[in-house]
Amino acid sequence: MANMQSKIIERYKEETKRIYNKKFGVIFDGEDNLKPVVVENLIDSSPTALQCAWINERFLGGAGFEVDLSKVNISDGILPYSPNNLLFDVCEPLSRHQGVWVHVGYNFNYEKDSFNVIPYSLCKLGEKDSKDYNGKILLSRKGWGKDLKKDQVEVYDVYNPRPEVIQTQVDAAGGWNNYKGQIFFFKLNDKYDYPKSKIETAYTFADTENQLGLFYNGTARRSFEDITIIRHRQFPKNEDKVDFYKNLEKMSGFENTSSKLVVEDDFDDERDKTGNFKFDTLKNEVRSEKYAHFETSSSNYIRKVYNIPPQLIDFVAGKLGNTSGEDLTKAQSIYNSIISRDQEKIELFFAELFKNHKDNINPSGNWTIKQYSLLEDGTVNYEQGVDITKNSQAPQPLNDEQLAQKEIRVAQATLRGSVGGVTTILAIQLSVSNKTTTFDSAVAMLENIYGYSNEVAKRMIGEPVILEPTNPDKK
Repeated sequence: MANMQSKIIERYKEETKRIYNKKFGVIFDGEDNLKPVVVENLIDSSPTALQCAWINERFLGGAGFEVDLSKVNISDGILPYSPNNLLFDVCEPLSRHQGVWVHVGYNFNYEKDSFNVIPYSLCKLGEKDSKDYNGKILLSRKGWGKDLKKDQVEVYDVYNPRPEVIQTQVDAAGGWNNYKGQIFFFKLNDKYDYPKSKIETAYTFADTENQLGLFYNGTARRSFEDITIIRHRQFPKNEDKVDFYKNLEKMSGFENTSSKLVVEDDFDDERDKTGNFKFDTLKNEVRSEKYAHFETSSSNYIRKVYNIPPQLIDFVAGKLGNTSGEDLTKAQSIYNSIISRDQEKIELFFAELFKNHKDNINPSGNWTIKQYSLLEDGTVNYEQGVDITKNSQAPQPLNDEQLAQKEIRVAQATLRGSVGGVTTILAIQLSVSNKTTTFDSAVAMLENIYGYSNEVAKRMIGEPVILEPTNPDKK
């Protein structure tokens, strides 16, 4: 007997190559320089990828900075623009591309006076020198399609806040009136010239979700009908053929014409030699349960590349609805821990951005981001953040008081979701109507016992209905 030989088929991964385009003087992002556009399309066409990117964006930006900067305006525009707004704008491309381009403007004193987030797909890195340094960043406001002309590309200096460097750039530009400022390219990962988007690892599953959507849409447009093949012999006159197609469309309805396939065929029907038409049917065997595993598997794989706990993603019917308040709190805590390193990088990024700003808007130097909460019952849960002024490498541990408060919030969430908790709330509402409890006392109970916010508690009590006692003797 001949020996059976087998070998393991290994997946070969090509080494990432740097593609430099001499015409525009840029390093390509992807083989056709359009990878950011592909990433955007993949995320936008996949419901799960879109939701994962949204959740990642919200958690990265949290609830804004720990120091209250909500009333600080860093814009000269009509509407106010705070550092919190800048943070939220920065987190959108970071969640999708793991990088962001920020234009930095300077005044005559070499102080930073403006920031602007540039759409990620519009900027490219210039050629690197012998020391592997990119000195220029190129911006095309019309994108990087094949019809782009060289004179449509703007050249900017990379971020370098040193006064002597800025002055050299100003002189090269022909004075301050011609100086365009710098562009800061911030990345969550410095392994490659351009960071790798999370969706790249699961792009096949994102595309699968999109294709399933198109398939279901096509089936629905046919009203789930079987496909009918209508074969006919050649018409004596072209007018007869036109009339036939018009009548067929009227009979089927415009929205169902795609379920009819008309073929001119000189068929031989032994059953009826005089027949001019023959009908064949292709049964529609599409059943949603047949493809359910594709949907759930694709959603699950996409969620995994974002490292988001399943309790935060409603990718299984009823999953989130059956999740207890305690499970949701734990899931939020886990995900906040997972992204803590990225958040710390963002905090350091903002500390650098606002260093030597024209206005000392944050004297404390604390750019800690408050952690995000997805609870939908009116409560707010902000855990301890990362204080970059202490140069910490991980979230700071909670003290005894904070641990006690956390336990209280967990108990309140459990109570709100229990049958007994709901029954007690109804009893409180009834006692207000019976005037055995005051409105303010009822609100205070919902706030302190259940953890509802003041606004939510008032809405739950509502306008009390005064119940008049009945008098059986009254006629």
